Amino acid sequence: MSHDRGAAMVEMAAVTIFLVLLGLGIVDMGRVIFTSISVRDAVQEGASYAAYTEDATADEITNRIRGAVSSPDLSTATIDLYCSEESRELQAGSRVRIEMTYDVDLVTPIIGQMFGGSLTLGPDAEVDRFYPACPLGVGNPIP
Repeated sequence: MSHDRGAAMVEMAAVTIFLVLLGLGIVDMGRVIFTSISVRDAVQEGASYAAYTEDATADEITNRIRGAVSSPDLSTATIDLYCSEESRELQAGSRVRIEMTYDVDLVTPIIGQMFGGSLTLGPDAEVDRFYPACPLGVGNPIP
């Protein structure tokens, strides 16, 4: 009878470890999804600002992106701005492209190490500006 209790304890320990890792993995994926939505919304906010603000500068667009969400802190994100002037039938304008990369650190011990400790999110947005000139400080043509 004591052998059965010992076997049950070993089985319970193995199952508990698996369940804890599964729970932490679910928490990590929830954090990644939440962060992905926030980062995407921030990039879209910057694109909207660039499209509708005639005298927008690259610094203002970048600050608008970094300040668009309270969580996560986007101060470590890499933000690249591109702009190309375009001639159109009705009105000349320009096109702005915003690309951002942001790393989300994973907290699950084993699963996080399998992915290298973090996942990189890379949302981007491209909009037509209603003004022919590119924003001040955005000189890179759209790749």
